[in-house]
Amino acid sequence: MGNRIRIKQSIVITALKACLCLLPAGSAAKSEDPLLRQLPTTLVSAPRFMDVDINIASRVQVIDQLAIEKSGATNMVELLKTEANLHFRSSSGNAANSEISMGGFGENSGQRVLILLDGQRLNTADLGQINWLSIPLGLIGSVEVIKGGQSALYGNNATGGVIKIKTRRPTDEISGQTQVSLGSFDSYNGRVALTGSEGNLGFSVHAEHDETAGYRENSQYEADAGGLKLTWASEDWLSGFVSISTVESEYGLPGPLTRSELAENFKQSTEGSNYGEEKTAYFRFGVGLSLNDQFSLDLSGGSVFKEVYALYLDPFSSESQTDYDLHAFNPVLRYAGEIITASAGLDYFKDAIEVNASYGNADFDRETMAVFGSWRMDLSEALNLTASIRLASAQTDGVQNGVKLEQVDDEHYAWSLGLVQQIGDKARVYGSARRFFRYASTDELIQYLPPAYSPTTNFDLNAEKGHELEIGSDWIYGALSLGGRMFYQWMNDEIIYNGGSGNINLDQTRRVGADLDMKYRFSEMLSLMFSYTWVQAEFNGGAYDGSFVPLVPEHKLRLALKYRPSAPITLTFGASYTDAVFVGGDFANTAATLDNYILFDLSARYALSENLELFITADNLFDKRYISTAFAPDALYPGTGRSGRIGVIWEF
Repeated sequence: MGNRIRIKQSIVITALKACLCLLPAGSAAKSEDPLLRQLPTTLVSAPRFMDVDINIASRVQVIDQLAIEKSGATNMVELLKTEANLHFRSSSGNAANSEISMGGFGENSGQRVLILLDGQRLNTADLGQINWLSIPLGLIGSVEVIKGGQSALYGNNATGGVIKIKTRRPTDEISGQTQVSLGSFDSYNGRVALTGSEGNLGFSVHAEHDETAGYRENSQYEADAGGLKLTWASEDWLSGFVSISTVESEYGLPGPLTRSELAENFKQSTEGSNYGEEKTAYFRFGVGLSLNDQFSLDLSGGSVFKEVYALYLDPFSSESQTDYDLHAFNPVLRYAGEIITASAGLDYFKDAIEVNASYGNADFDRETMAVFGSWRMDLSEALNLTASIRLASAQTDGVQNGVKLEQVDDEHYAWSLGLVQQIGDKARVYGSARRFFRYASTDELIQYLPPAYSPTTNFDLNAEKGHELEIGSDWIYGALSLGGRMFYQWMNDEIIYNGGSGNINLDQTRRVGADLDMKYRFSEMLSLMFSYTWVQAEFNGGAYDGSFVPLVPEHKLRLALKYRPSAPITLTFGASYTDAVFVGGDFANTAATLDNYILFDLSARYALSENLELFITADNLFDKRYISTAFAPDALYPGTGRSGRIGVIWEF
C-alpha cells in the first residue's frame, strides 16, 4: 500500500490543566448511578481542550469510560449510535468510513461535524471521511457530543456540532482492562489498556485488533492500533504530556446496488475487487504553565500523518494514493477571577494533501490562522453570561496536474452569546445565539465534471455561513433525568453538488429542530432510556425552494430498557427508529424515498466475579433489510443485517 508513513520531526507543544472557572460547590460529586449525578458534572463541558467542567449554553451529552465499557461497542460508530442516538450513513458496509450527521445535514454532512481527539482535529481539508476505526475504544476515556454551530470556540467544520474524544488518564495505581469478543461474519475484537503512575510521572498504553469478513460481499475490514501516552505534573505550576499512536486498516469497498440487484441478493457486491488501505500516526505534545493564581498559559498542538490507498477495478479501473500531513499549534492565555474568567489565543493549522492517482496528480495546501477570545461573567451564584468571538483567515493553493492554481483567500468570523441559569444543583436552563462558518473543501474548489472529467476550478465558491438560536434545559428530579433543546438555524451559501453544474452555493437553507433525552429508574432492577431528535431541513429560496434536504431523517428515536433480575445479571433491550429520507442528489424531491426502519438490539451481561464479566449482544435482532444511504434513485447501499457477539471483559 503506497509508501510507509513518513515520520517527520515536529516539536509542538500542548496544554493540559488550567483553571478556566470555578464550579459550584458540590458539583464534582459523583455516584455510580449516572441518574444520581449532580447536573454540572454530567451535562456540561469545558470549552476547547480543557478537562474542567463548566456551564456552557449548549446541549452536551457525555459518554464516560464506564458507559463505553458497558456498551459492548467495538468501534466509535456503534458507541455513538447507541449512546448518543447519532445518525450514520455507510457506503462500505462497515464502520470504517461511515459518515456522521448532526443538526440536519445530508450529503457531505461529515464536513459539518468537527472531530477532536485530545483537542486535535481529525477533519482534513478535502472531502475525505473520518476513519472511525482509527480511534480504538481501548484508548478512550470519555466522549462529549456538543450540538449546534460551535465555530466561535472551535473554528472550521463545527457547523452541526463537535465530537470531543479524550484519551484515558493515568491512574494512581497500575490497573488495566482486557476485552476479547467473537461475533457474526467471522468477527473478532481484542483490546488491552494499561495505566498507572509513579510520583509525578503517569503512563497509559493500549493495543487493539479488530476484524470481520463483513455482512456483504467485499465488506471485510481489519484494523490494528496501538499507542503510548506519558504525562508529567509538578505540584502546582507545570504539567505536560507526550503521546503517540498508530492505526493500520484494510477494508473492502462493495459499492452500490440497483433495486433489481437488491431483490436478487441483498448481500452481493458488483464491485468485488475494490478495496482501500489506510495508515495513520497521531503525535501530541504539550505543556501547561500556571503563571500565578489567576493566569495560566497553555501551548497546545499536534500532528497527524495519514496515507489512504484506494484501488477500484469494477466497473472501471482507478488507483489513488493520498497523503495527509496535518499540523496544529494553539497557544492560549487564560484568566480566572472570582467573577470573570476569560481566555485569548491563536489557532494555527496547516493541511497538506498530496494525491497521486491514475486520473491525475495534485498537491493542495491550506493554512488557517485565527485569533479568538472567550469570556464568562458570573452575574450571580446561579446566573452566568458567556461570549466568544473568532476572526479567521484561510489560504488555499496548490498544483493540479502540473498547473499552478490560483490562491483562494477566505476571511470569516464567528461569535456566540449565551446565558445559563442554574436552578439549585439539579437543574439549569440556557439560551444562546451564534454565528458560524465553514470553508469550502479542496474537493469542492476543484471538481471533475462530465463528459471529459478533467479538473475544473471553482474559486468563486463562497464559504458557508449562518446563524443559530438555541434554548435548552436539563433537569434531575429523583430518579428522572431529563434534558433537551430547541433550535432554529438559517444559512447562506450552503454548498451542494448539483450534478453537471458541479458544486454550487444555495441561496438559503433553514433548519428547525428539537431533541430530548430522558432516563428514568423505576427501581433498582429496572430503568428506561429514551432519546428523540426531530429536525426539518429545507431549501429556502432558489430553484429548490420548499424542498427537503436529502438524506436527512425528520425523526430519529432511540429507546432502551435495562433490567437487572439479580446483582450479577444485566439485560438491555433497545430499539432505534430512523425516518424515511430522500435519496442523495434529489433536491427537487421527485424520486422515491428510502423507507423508514426500526432496528432492535439485545445485550446481556453476567458478572462472573468482581473483575471478570461475560457479555452477549445481538444487533438488528429481526434481520431488518434497510438502505443505509443512496446517492441516486438506483444506486443503493444496504445496511447490515442481524449480527451477534460474545465476549469477556477482565479488569485488573
